[in-house]
Amino acid sequence: MEPLQPKPLQPKPLQVPHAQRLVLHNGTLHLGSLAPSDSGTYECIATSSTGSDRRVVSLELQRTDRLPRIGITSQQLTRLSFGDRLLLNCTASGEPKPRIIWRLPSKALVDQWHRMGSRIHVYPNGSLAIEAVTEKDAGDYLCVARNRIGDDLILMKVSITMKPAKIDHKQQSKKLVPYGKDFRVDCKASGSPTPEISWGLPDGTVVNNAMVADDSGHRARRFVLFDNGTLHLNKAGVAEGGDYTCYAQNTLGRDEMKVHVTVLVAAPRIKHNHKTQVAVAAGDTARLDCEAAAEPRAQIFWLLPSSEMISSSTGRHSLHANGSLAIGRAGLPDAGQYLCVARNPGGDDTKLYRLQVAAKAPIINGVHRNKTIMRVTAVRHSKKHIDCRAEGTPPPQVTWIMPDNIFLTAPYYGSRIVVHENGTLEIRNIRPSDAADFICVARNAGGETVLVVQLEVTEMLRRPIFRNPFNEKIIAKPGKAITLNCSVDGNPPPDISWMLPNGTWFSSSTSTPQFPPGSDGPLTIPSAGSRHAGRYRCAARNAVGYIEKLLLLEVAQKPSIVSPAGPVRAASGEPLSLPCRAQGSPRPSVAWALPGGRVLERPQASGRLLLLDNGTLLIRAASAQDAGTYLCRASNAAGHSSVAIPVVVTAHAPRIVGRAPPALRAPPGAAVQLRCVALGIPRPAISWQLPDGSVLSAARPGRGSGAELLQPTGTLLLQSPSPGLYRCTATNSLGSDTALSRLHVL
Repeated sequence: MEPLQPKPLQPKPLQVPHAQRLVLHNGTLHLGSLAPSDSGTYECIATSSTGSDRRVVSLELQRTDRLPRIGITSQQLTRLSFGDRLLLNCTASGEPKPRIIWRLPSKALVDQWHRMGSRIHVYPNGSLAIEAVTEKDAGDYLCVARNRIGDDLILMKVSITMKPAKIDHKQQSKKLVPYGKDFRVDCKASGSPTPEISWGLPDGTVVNNAMVADDSGHRARRFVLFDNGTLHLNKAGVAEGGDYTCYAQNTLGRDEMKVHVTVLVAAPRIKHNHKTQVAVAAGDTARLDCEAAAEPRAQIFWLLPSSEMISSSTGRHSLHANGSLAIGRAGLPDAGQYLCVARNPGGDDTKLYRLQVAAKAPIINGVHRNKTIMRVTAVRHSKKHIDCRAEGTPPPQVTWIMPDNIFLTAPYYGSRIVVHENGTLEIRNIRPSDAADFICVARNAGGETVLVVQLEVTEMLRRPIFRNPFNEKIIAKPGKAITLNCSVDGNPPPDISWMLPNGTWFSSSTSTPQFPPGSDGPLTIPSAGSRHAGRYRCAARNAVGYIEKLLLLEVAQKPSIVSPAGPVRAASGEPLSLPCRAQGSPRPSVAWALPGGRVLERPQASGRLLLLDNGTLLIRAASAQDAGTYLCRASNAAGHSSVAIPVVVTAHAPRIVGRAPPALRAPPGAAVQLRCVALGIPRPAISWQLPDGSVLSAARPGRGSGAELLQPTGTLLLQSPSPGLYRCTATNSLGSDTALSRLHVL
């Protein structure tokens, strides 16, 4: 009999107390996916009916770095509607923990610490969220997981669905609105992006949210456009009748809806139509009422006894808001029939008045006295007018009684004395013998009024007059003498005084060491300085009058320039700004001398160069040829200043920092990814030369003969790799760098 041979022991799981820990039948403990928390002491206990035994095992884990690997991600293509919220997931594992970076369709890079505005946010787990997406958010999103060992990346695409504007539930085309009532018209529209609603009014103007918010016009205040597109009008009038057109528009299209509005009106009716006789005294105000009720409000106009029609206030006739007519200083010619007409689109109504005017005694120069005495003064050899404006009903006759008891009735035209039609007495070439009493008498059927004028003759007087009456602005050079002129004429000769910028007044007869005045009033400053700048006021006064003028003194200051200290450094291809803030009085002009000798003297745009109003020179895209010394020069009437600014433009030849291994092995049909990450200024262009001699580059990123795909990051994806040598080349304007990888297909 042959001895029994023990069968080989096949390890099988005995129990599963933890998802990553297994105890096999042979007693072996299996630990999966080790973590730092698994380090420690493990004790194995074996027991039977005869006893037990123990064994202690100490486990110490050594940490090893691992390349990043992207795990959970969103689908490769995400479709959204305009205005939706975009959420792209991208979680990665690796040691150390990788950092998640997103490249947006705009080529901008964002992560958890570097954001772009309030719409875009990257969560700690790497997910990217964008609020209220627009058409600009559509495109390729590249998720990059990076640690110090290397990178992993995945490309996702996002498309945004948009719909043209469309008005929903278009209303009936006609609408009746009573006059003076509110009305509203709805216009609800859909679309993506959300359409903007505007209304075209019957007079051709357009009401939109911007016009309502501006609130600058009367019409805009009566219309209210709500956010849902409803148009509301307060108190409709006849002018508001007509076609209203609703426009709904977004970037993809436009829709419209027309509504015809008819405003219902009522014909006018004049109140208190029975009173037709009105009597007033001459010179008083006659009031004729004509209040009408109508919808819309009636337009009131009057037909006068002279057959003249008035619809607004003119001369002595005042038309009030309630339609009443007031006739100021009524006279006999104003008597007669007055017809009031009230009219609106619904019809018209009339009311006839008969006005009677009684006679009134005359008054002179508006003074209600039978006799008035006044004293006037005239200058010898001058011309004098003495008013005798007589009013009354009927119009009074004016007569002047001269000192030698001569009667002159208006109008009268003599060689030296004239009596005008309005009663004014004119005496030319006044003589000392004209000093006497002149009497004006106004008579009509209502009575008589007398004005006694006592004339006094004096010598010639003249109020002060500046030879140059205009205000002046004077610019003085520092340290030079400056004179402020204040030449003035008058009789008697005026006294001249000056007010300094600090408010101090002194007369031209006063001399000080700082301000020695001239003989005819000028103010001289021997050595002008900044403390002398300000507003000077010259005043002239005599017995007849007082005048003054303003002189603004500015002391020129040599320009001073505020510019960056030390050389200015710029990266090739980036914009470069060279500020040159110049201060001085008057304001200096700024010019730039470029390294090549070219000069820019005024604000202008020339190719890549832009000279701004504030003196800043802007170079839109700096290059190595822009390096050198730039000279900023500021000039004004006081002199000029300049400052030299050296500019250094930084550029680096390409250097490949992330590359595939020199040799790779892959089974047939397996996809292979070859990395090629390069740094340089300007940014280098990546191209790959395949084993068959073909080249893939940014200009030709499509698939090659072997289903090769060149990603924007420079990584080459091989779906059906061919064995051979793959060459990556990074190139910019300063040079190139090359990396080789040989692929073996087993």
